[in-house]
Amino acid sequence: ARSGKPVRRVKLPKAHRELLRPYQTTGVEWMHFLRRYRFGGILADEMGLGKTIQALSHVSVHAKDGETSLVVCPKTLLHNWKREAQMRFPELSVAVVEGTAEERKRLIVQKKSVPHLLITSYPLAQRDIEWYKARKKPFHYLLLDEAQSIKNPRTKNAHAVKAIPAEYRLALTGTPLENSV
Repeated sequence: ARSGKPVRRVKLPKAHRELLRPYQTTGVEWMHFLRRYRFGGILADEMGLGKTIQALSHVSVHAKDGETSLVVCPKTLLHNWKREAQMRFPELSVAVVEGTAEERKRLIVQKKSVPHLLITSYPLAQRDIEWYKARKKPFHYLLLDEAQSIKNPRTKNAHAVKAIPAEYRLALTGTPLENSV
Protein backbone atom coordinates (compact mmCIF):
# COMPACT_ATOMS: atom_id res chain seq x y z
CA ALA A 1 0.00 0.00 0.00
CA ARG A 2 3.01 2.33 0.32
CA SER A 3 3.18 2.66 -3.44
CA GLY A 4 -0.37 3.97 -3.45
CA LYS A 5 -1.52 0.93 -5.42
CA PRO A 6 -3.23 -1.53 -3.06
CA VAL A 7 -4.86 -3.36 -5.97
CA ARG A 8 -3.14 -6.35 -7.55
CA ARG A 9 -2.26 -6.35 -11.21
CA VAL A 10 -4.56 -8.58 -13.25
CA LYS A 11 -3.51 -10.61 -16.28
CA LEU A 12 -6.01 -9.54 -18.92
CA PRO A 13 -6.40 -11.16 -22.34
CA LYS A 14 -4.16 -9.64 -25.02
CA ALA A 15 -7.14 -8.13 -26.86
CA HIS A 16 -8.17 -6.29 -23.68
CA ARG A 17 -4.63 -5.05 -23.00
CA GLU A 18 -4.49 -3.64 -26.53
CA LEU A 19 -7.91 -2.01 -26.18
CA LEU A 20 -7.64 -0.42 -22.74
CA ARG A 21 -5.67 2.69 -21.85
CA PRO A 22 -3.47 2.44 -18.73
CA TYR A 23 -5.98 4.26 -16.50
CA GLN A 24 -8.76 1.98 -17.79
CA THR A 25 -6.67 -1.09 -16.97
CA THR A 26 -6.33 0.31 -13.44
CA GLY A 27 -10.12 0.63 -13.32
CA VAL A 28 -10.58 -2.99 -14.41
CA GLU A 29 -8.04 -4.11 -11.78
CA TRP A 30 -10.07 -2.20 -9.19
CA MET A 31 -13.21 -4.06 -10.33
CA HIS A 32 -11.33 -7.35 -9.84
CA PHE A 33 -10.43 -6.19 -6.32
CA LEU A 34 -14.10 -5.48 -5.57
CA ARG A 35 -15.08 -8.89 -6.92
CA ARG A 36 -12.43 -10.70 -4.90
CA TYR A 37 -13.83 -9.31 -1.64
CA ARG A 38 -17.47 -9.40 -2.82
CA PHE A 39 -17.83 -5.61 -2.55
CA GLY A 40 -20.16 -3.51 -4.59
CA GLY A 41 -18.72 -0.32 -6.02
CA ILE A 42 -19.17 2.88 -7.96
CA LEU A 43 -16.98 3.78 -10.92
CA ALA A 44 -17.36 7.55 -11.07
CA ASP A 45 -15.24 8.88 -13.92
CA GLU A 46 -15.55 11.93 -16.11
CA MET A 47 -17.86 11.48 -19.07
CA GLY A 48 -16.16 9.97 -22.11
CA LEU A 49 -13.33 8.18 -20.28
CA GLY A 50 -14.54 4.67 -21.06
CA LYS A 51 -16.53 3.38 -18.11
CA THR A 52 -18.58 1.19 -20.46
CA ILE A 53 -15.44 -0.40 -21.95
CA GLN A 54 -13.97 -1.02 -18.50
CA ALA A 55 -17.16 -2.66 -17.25
CA LEU A 56 -17.52 -4.79 -20.39
CA SER A 57 -13.88 -5.88 -20.16
CA HIS A 58 -14.38 -6.98 -16.58
CA VAL A 59 -17.66 -8.80 -17.27
CA SER A 60 -16.14 -10.43 -20.36
CA VAL A 61 -13.22 -11.87 -18.39
CA HIS A 62 -15.62 -13.45 -15.89
CA ALA A 63 -18.35 -14.51 -18.36
CA LYS A 64 -19.19 -18.19 -18.24
CA ASP A 65 -21.77 -20.10 -20.22
CA GLY A 66 -25.04 -20.30 -18.34
CA GLU A 67 -24.39 -17.06 -16.44
CA THR A 68 -25.94 -13.76 -17.40
CA SER A 69 -25.09 -10.24 -16.32
CA LEU A 70 -27.57 -7.38 -16.52
CA VAL A 71 -26.98 -3.75 -17.50
CA VAL A 72 -29.61 -1.21 -16.48
CA CYS A 73 -29.19 2.12 -18.23
CA PRO A 74 -31.20 5.02 -19.66
CA LYS A 75 -33.23 4.01 -22.71
CA THR A 76 -31.06 6.22 -24.94
CA LEU A 77 -27.99 4.07 -24.13
CA LEU A 78 -29.46 0.58 -24.69
CA HIS A 79 -28.08 0.13 -28.17
CA ASN A 80 -24.82 1.90 -27.36
CA TRP A 81 -24.09 -0.80 -24.76
CA LYS A 82 -25.03 -3.52 -27.25
CA ARG A 83 -22.90 -2.00 -30.02
CA GLU A 84 -19.85 -1.59 -27.73
CA ALA A 85 -20.16 -5.15 -26.47
CA GLN A 86 -20.55 -6.68 -29.92
CA MET A 87 -17.81 -4.59 -31.49
CA ARG A 88 -15.14 -4.81 -28.78
CA PHE A 89 -16.01 -8.05 -26.95
CA PRO A 90 -17.37 -10.43 -29.60
CA GLU A 91 -17.02 -13.35 -27.18
CA LEU A 92 -20.04 -11.97 -25.29
CA SER A 93 -23.52 -12.87 -26.46
CA VAL A 94 -25.77 -9.84 -25.95
CA ALA A 95 -29.51 -9.15 -26.01
CA VAL A 96 -31.52 -5.98 -25.39
CA VAL A 97 -34.64 -6.46 -23.27
CA GLU A 98 -37.29 -4.62 -25.27
CA GLY A 99 -40.46 -5.27 -27.21
CA THR A 100 -43.73 -6.65 -25.90
CA ALA A 101 -44.16 -7.84 -22.32
CA GLU A 102 -44.10 -11.45 -23.51
CA GLU A 103 -40.86 -10.94 -25.49
CA ARG A 104 -39.21 -9.27 -22.50
CA LYS A 105 -40.36 -12.01 -20.13
CA ARG A 106 -38.99 -14.71 -22.45
CA LEU A 107 -35.56 -13.05 -22.45
CA ILE A 108 -35.49 -12.47 -18.69
CA VAL A 109 -36.51 -15.94 -17.53
CA GLN A 110 -35.09 -18.09 -20.33
CA LYS A 111 -33.24 -21.20 -19.21
CA LYS A 112 -31.54 -22.38 -22.40
CA SER A 113 -28.88 -20.59 -24.44
CA VAL A 114 -28.89 -17.62 -22.10
CA PRO A 115 -26.92 -14.58 -23.31
CA HIS A 116 -23.88 -13.43 -21.35
CA LEU A 117 -25.33 -9.92 -21.17
CA LEU A 118 -28.87 -8.54 -21.03
CA ILE A 119 -29.40 -4.81 -21.35
CA THR A 120 -32.53 -3.01 -20.16
CA SER A 121 -33.68 0.48 -19.24
CA TYR A 122 -34.62 1.80 -15.81
CA PRO A 123 -38.35 2.07 -16.69
CA LEU A 124 -38.43 -1.49 -18.06
CA ALA A 125 -36.54 -2.81 -15.03
CA GLN A 126 -39.32 -1.33 -12.89
CA ARG A 127 -42.05 -2.77 -15.09
CA ASP A 128 -40.44 -6.23 -15.29
CA ILE A 129 -39.21 -6.52 -11.69
CA GLU A 130 -41.33 -9.57 -10.84
CA TRP A 131 -39.75 -11.53 -13.70
CA TYR A 132 -36.26 -10.55 -12.53
CA LYS A 133 -37.06 -11.67 -9.00
CA ALA A 134 -38.58 -14.95 -10.30
CA ARG A 135 -35.39 -16.03 -12.09
CA LYS A 136 -34.01 -19.34 -10.80
CA LYS A 137 -30.45 -18.01 -10.84
CA PRO A 138 -29.31 -14.52 -9.81
CA PHE A 139 -27.53 -12.38 -12.35
CA HIS A 140 -23.76 -12.70 -12.26
CA TYR A 141 -23.28 -8.92 -12.42
CA LEU A 142 -25.75 -6.08 -12.14
CA LEU A 143 -24.29 -2.97 -13.79
CA LEU A 144 -26.11 0.32 -13.27
CA ASP A 145 -25.13 2.92 -15.84
CA GLU A 146 -25.86 6.58 -15.15
CA ALA A 147 -26.29 5.56 -11.52
CA GLN A 148 -27.40 9.03 -10.51
CA SER A 149 -30.79 7.66 -11.63
CA ILE A 150 -31.00 5.89 -8.26
CA LYS A 151 -29.49 8.56 -6.01
CA ASN A 152 -32.83 9.05 -4.26
CA PRO A 153 -33.37 5.72 -2.42
CA ARG A 154 -37.14 6.31 -2.24
CA THR A 155 -37.70 6.28 -6.01
CA LYS A 156 -39.22 3.40 -7.93
CA ASN A 157 -35.98 3.11 -9.94
CA ALA A 158 -33.93 2.62 -6.77
CA HIS A 159 -36.39 0.10 -5.30
CA ALA A 160 -36.51 -1.89 -8.53
CA VAL A 161 -32.76 -2.24 -9.08
CA LYS A 162 -32.15 -3.10 -5.42
CA ALA A 163 -34.65 -5.96 -5.75
CA ILE A 164 -32.89 -7.55 -8.74
CA PRO A 165 -30.91 -10.56 -7.49
CA ALA A 166 -27.23 -10.43 -8.44
CA GLU A 167 -23.96 -11.85 -7.13
CA TYR A 168 -22.01 -8.66 -7.83
CA ARG A 169 -23.11 -5.04 -8.27
CA LEU A 170 -21.36 -2.14 -9.89
CA ALA A 171 -22.64 1.39 -10.51
CA LEU A 172 -21.20 3.66 -13.21
CA THR A 173 -21.62 7.39 -13.46
CA GLY A 174 -20.07 10.40 -15.13
CA THR A 175 -22.12 12.77 -12.99
CA PRO A 176 -20.83 13.84 -9.58
CA LEU A 177 -22.52 11.97 -6.73
CA GLU A 178 -23.08 12.58 -3.07
CA ASN A 179 -21.77 10.02 -0.60
CA SER A 180 -25.29 8.70 0.09
CA VAL A 181 -25.44 6.86 -3.26
